[in-house]
Amino acid sequence: MNHAMHSGFQPQRILLLLLLIMMCSVRTASASELLSLDEAISIAMEHNPDIRVARGEERIARNKVNIGNAGLLPSIDLVGSVSYQNTEDAQLSSMDESTTTSAKLQASYTLFDGFGNIYTFRKLKTAGRLGSLQAKNRIEQTILDVSEAYYRFADATAQLDVARKALSISDERLRRARLRSEYGQANSLEVLSATVDANADSVASMQAGLEYNAARRSLNLLLHRPVSTLCSVETDVQFVPDMTRERVLEGARQSFAEYRIAEESVRQAQHELGIARSDFFPEISMQANYGYSQTDPGLMVDMDDPSEGFSASLTMTLPLFNGFRSSIAHQNARIALQNSQVRLEQAAIELEGLVGDTWDAYRNSLDILDFQQKNLETAELNFRRTNELYVLGQATNTTFREAQLNLISARQAIASARYEAKLFEIRLMRIGGFLVISEK
Repeated sequence: MNHAMHSGFQPQRILLLLLLIMMCSVRTASASELLSLDEAISIAMEHNPDIRVARGEERIARNKVNIGNAGLLPSIDLVGSVSYQNTEDAQLSSMDESTTTSAKLQASYTLFDGFGNIYTFRKLKTAGRLGSLQAKNRIEQTILDVSEAYYRFADATAQLDVARKALSISDERLRRARLRSEYGQANSLEVLSATVDANADSVASMQAGLEYNAARRSLNLLLHRPVSTLCSVETDVQFVPDMTRERVLEGARQSFAEYRIAEESVRQAQHELGIARSDFFPEISMQANYGYSQTDPGLMVDMDDPSEGFSASLTMTLPLFNGFRSSIAHQNARIALQNSQVRLEQAAIELEGLVGDTWDAYRNSLDILDFQQKNLETAELNFRRTNELYVLGQATNTTFREAQLNLISARQAIASARYEAKLFEIRLMRIGGFLVISEK
């Protein structure tokens, strides 16, 4: 009998051995650096590739905001030219050939173009703000991704702890069953039942260990560091006490990047319309030249005795007809402006819906967390009483296992509910513009 029982225990011992080997890295991580959420976000702000690219694109957009790009500065060029002229005199039956060589410093400036250059500069400034908002949106999304990965890792840590405690309870139950069997106080069925449950909890612990390591790798990936880097995270959660739906909505209208992008898109379309209108106005430009020139007979390029000179010209160009291109561009700019205004109205409606949905989900998650806390207290009390009866032989294996499973489920549920509520809070903070982004 003892030999049979010894043979029956081998699978459970093998599972425990595998669990010990696989969880070695988990135990090592537990002794590694403790990483706070603020520290994780700080690392991501410095090293995350998406954030670095977003900041680079923001700098590109800002660099384009220059009056020179809008044509508001003169252009100065050094111009060199060689001109050959061949004139035939029919009466004298002769050919008159000459070559003019010149080198000049030329300045050109547009004095008026229907305010097109003004609208172009305004468009560039709007594009710069759009670049900053798009970078802000990308950075906030990455911060949200890091926060989710952080709390998924915290949840995996809590789930692993629950699985370990469950396995410890099952191991203790199996130990007691073996002792009771040796003293003839329990039959083999009780030992087999305890063995099956211990094996199941061993497998659950192994699975929890896999999920723990996967969550840690996901966090390290977002922090742009080796995925094998060992770390642990804080499992305590603190909620913001003074957050209200009205405050979130007010902050969202002022700071939520996606809504602000829709607002800037309307301004961009307004400037595009101004640029299109400028095509109907005359353009006045000025050009000034200062340099040297020399004319020689025949085909000869020479500057041995040049003459010095200065010239200036004022030109006005009035567009009369260009194949309706200006008219079509103006019509399309008006349509684009109307479309952007419609999108802004839709964005405002969607923003209210997003705030409402996220706020309701947040409040509901807090209610669930409160419910799970009460359920955990009940499950712990029920398990303690059931365990006392089981030790006294007044509770069956089935009753004990049911109480244990209820306790496991309650512990798992409250851990997940706590981090789920925190993630909804972080989403609200992002929408309301409460995420603080430090400049790097």
